Amino acid sequence: MNVMEILDHEHQLIAPALQVARSYARRLALPGAVADPVGLELVGFLDRFVSQCHQAKEFVLFVSLLRKGHASVTSPVAGLHAEHSRLAQLTEALAVAWQMLMDGQAGSGELVAGYLEDYAVLLQEHLRKEERFYKVTHAVLGSEDQAELKAVFDKVEQETLGTGGYSRYSQWACELAGARF
Repeated sequence: MNVMEILDHEHQLIAPALQVARSYARRLALPGAVADPVGLELVGFLDRFVSQCHQAKEFVLFVSLLRKGHASVTSPVAGLHAEHSRLAQLTEALAVAWQMLMDGQAGSGELVAGYLEDYAVLLQEHLRKEERFYKVTHAVLGSEDQAELKAVFDKVEQETLGTGGYSRYSQWACELAGARF
């Protein structure tokens, strides 16, 4: 797979998690909501797989594209990067709210629900923008660029998810979707 296919594949893994996040958010908004293993896995996936791994790869791609200076790809990068920053803020807030929920703090279910909903809505729209962006980007990257980026992607996966982590999260997302990618 080339790097654009890798990122697109990851979008396919992320999409069902966002559907689950929205459903889970509705459940957490109900009185008496408590933390459970599904929520813990979901929050871990959003933090580690999406924020730390996937978005780190995209950052590497953005930097590479900015260095190339092609107008067709440099203009959207700033907006996409700003959205990554907002998603990172939501991920951090979600982690704090999740800990509050695990500690049994009153009202924390609603707080987690709000962050999950905001995160899912923003990331769904963000993924749509990136998919359009990837179509243009693919034409700009040569085989040497692809090889260099793929090596960095592999390093990012290892550093953020550890040995077997990518496979574990991929499997979890596939099971969530009821499909094999």
